Amino acid sequence: MRAVIIALSLPLAACGGAGGNVSSIGSSAPGGAVISLTPTPTPTQTPNSTQTNLFDVSTATKFDAVGAVHSLAVNADGSSLYQGNASTVEAPSGTISYDPRDGVFVMTIADSKANVSRNITFQDPGHRTTADANNVERQVPLLAGFNYLHVLDGTVPLTFFYKRPNSSGSFVSLAGFERSQASEDGSSLAEQGVLVFGTRSTTTQTPTKGAAHFDGQFLATMIAQQGNSARVQQWLEGISAVEVDFAKRTLSLSLSGKVGPAFVQNKPVADSALSVPSGSSFTAAGSAGWTSASTAFSGKFASAAFSSNGTATPIDFTSVSAGTATAGASSIDGTFYGPDAKNVGGNFRIVGGIPNQRIDILGGFIGVKK
Repeated sequence: MRAVIIALSLPLAACGGAGGNVSSIGSSAPGGAVISLTPTPTPTQTPNSTQTNLFDVSTATKFDAVGAVHSLAVNADGSSLYQGNASTVEAPSGTISYDPRDGVFVMTIADSKANVSRNITFQDPGHRTTADANNVERQVPLLAGFNYLHVLDGTVPLTFFYKRPNSSGSFVSLAGFERSQASEDGSSLAEQGVLVFGTRSTTTQTPTKGAAHFDGQFLATMIAQQGNSARVQQWLEGISAVEVDFAKRTLSLSLSGKVGPAFVQNKPVADSALSVPSGSSFTAAGSAGWTSASTAFSGKFASAAFSSNGTATPIDFTSVSAGTATAGASSIDGTFYGPDAKNVGGNFRIVGGIPNQRIDILGGFIGVKK
């Protein structure tokens, strides 16, 4: 975990909502003032017993973001390029910076594998918006217990949303972002991702014996393509459960949730046209482990499936082998957060297919020790 000082100037904006009340980055809403932050040294952040949550800091702090992000560029002639990546704890997708003095968040993503590079500044409450369909982009999932921050990245709307510290995790947060750009010539660029960030447990703060159960939440974004049709994007969200054996340095992860509405180039797609309609169930189970040298764990899934109207559809993500034409993959990466490893968090990816359809699921999960 790194903790550094950030330096930035932020124009205050009116509260973000639908329409003209959202200010673009680098501009000021009427009556806005510029905030200047002067860097001062800050120690490396380590969770302690007096800290109540990850945002309970006295100086500007930068958290590594273990992310799972993707981009889909569609050209005017209909050709497209899709790129995705799930990072690791040791090589994160970027950072989330928070300054408690001014309520400033900075989301920095530099993921060349996913072709996503953003450095976006938000001021809370200046850029805060309510979690309803009239105040965020329509494909953004509306989740209880999350704060939503909305700006214009140039002329393109961008929404960042993060889970407030609560019973699902005080020292780790689950976040997502959505950026959808459409041009008059029919081309578009969509970027979505899930980020997990927080106050990482040190090696000495992580138990070496005993077992623990963690309950929490997961969030994911999925790209699916049936045959040669256009790729559709859907969000998934639900609950996570992690069983940890600290003595063996192993854990099991299970996910259970629902699939959200589908979109193509920011336009909704009818459920009747989908193999995985909105409201379908999603489940997945996998395992991971870590070594004595680090608390960063890694692993993969053993199973994953969708279910709709009582019919289960397994996801085939079998890796390349002599006996099958499948070239799927899966990954689980994460670590522990807070004093005494009170929280767990990480990302995941499932690349595979269901009959006549290719899918790529990228997400993150968090949990609190019970």
